[in-house]
Amino acid sequence: MRRIRRSSDLSERVAERLHEAIFRGDLGPGRRVRQEELAVRLGVSRAPVRQALVILEREGLVQPDRLRGAIVAPLTVELIRDLYELRTGIERHVAECLAQRTGVDWRALEELVAAGRESASTNSPIQIELDLRFHTALYDALGNRILSDVMRGQWMNMRRVIAATVKIAGYSQQIWDEHTAILDAIMAHDPGRAGGLAAAHTIAASARLMERLVQEEQQRDAGEA
Repeated sequence: MRRIRRSSDLSERVAERLHEAIFRGDLGPGRRVRQEELAVRLGVSRAPVRQALVILEREGLVQPDRLRGAIVAPLTVELIRDLYELRTGIERHVAECLAQRTGVDWRALEELVAAGRESASTNSPIQIELDLRFHTALYDALGNRILSDVMRGQWMNMRRVIAATVKIAGYSQQIWDEHTAILDAIMAHDPGRAGGLAAAHTIAASARLMERLVQEEQQRDAGEA
């Protein structure tokens, strides 16, 4: 994390840095958060760090821990299941509707997909942001303000889940292959195929991520045995 220039909104700037670290996966789920360590790394006193952690706790990104002070909120099977149940229905609906549209200029999304495929091939951290932008662009293209607002309300959860998903070994390229296929089906005006691919994309990501969480839990249990 970069050091912070001092200003009147220091705690908010610290919170922004912590957001970046959590969303990139630098501070992963369950990771212990040490006020002293963060203060040194960011070049600030402990007070703004403590205030920033209060902000993140209200947002549900960190949790108090009786023994360890604070930890990054874990990703749970329940959270992933609930989020992806919502996303599967919405992603299918959005793709089906967009595939019925005519006269839409998809060049910006084609460029985004090309950038995403390149980022996956080099394992660049920007692929997390590009993944989120791909799905957000589809929501916004539909023109349903309520739907876009609902999905933006899940932005923090989606960002964390996407960060965890792209870290699964060998999965990044498949994600962008699936994005490419979804956009191709939309541009080909094939609602059934577009909707089916969009739903399958979210279902596959959910299954991969839940499998990884179960494996990590089993490894922790084995280590404690």
